[in-house]
Amino acid sequence: MAEDAEWVLDSVLAFLKWPLWTGPLTDFIEQKCSVFDDDDEENKLSYTEIHNEYKELVEKLIQEHLNEMGISEEQFQEACTAPFAHSPEVKSMLQPVFAIEDFVTFKEMMLQKNIELQLQAIQIIQKRNGVLPECLQNGTDIISGLEQQEMKLLSEALRISREEYELEQLHRKVGKVLNEIINK
Repeated sequence: MAEDAEWVLDSVLAFLKWPLWTGPLTDFIEQKCSVFDDDDEENKLSYTEIHNEYKELVEKLIQEHLNEMGISEEQFQEACTAPFAHSPEVKSMLQPVFAIEDFVTFKEMMLQKNIELQLQAIQIIQKRNGVLPECLQNGTDIISGLEQQEMKLLSEALRISREEYELEQLHRKVGKVLNEIINK
């Protein structure tokens, strides 16, 4: 039994390195992570909706792999709870899978990617200009009046975009509920 669980876990861990997994997952995280803001102490409705979309994607990808390998959901669950699945390395590799059931882990993963992408953008700015603008150096906040206006406009545009996104998600959810009610 333990050998079966180990084989199942090895199969899933190998799959988590394949482009069939990493491609869709990376695309999803990179497209959605900008919605997550470290300044927010409370969780927004959009976070939950994105988490639900993430769950659907991960469950679909894992289920396709399990079906292809002839592994049942019970075998997969048994493998994930086996003692060898609790090593730090395995837990780290399975984090994206466990994030479907653990919202805090999911949010931390999204925030981390958002920060990584912001740092990459800063590095690109530095490469192109040879130096970072003063406002990004040493934590100083010396910004010209024009730059302040631009920052306000960008912040406002982001706020409006985020609100429109949340409204669109709410409309979709209401539409689904109405369709379910109508189809009953």
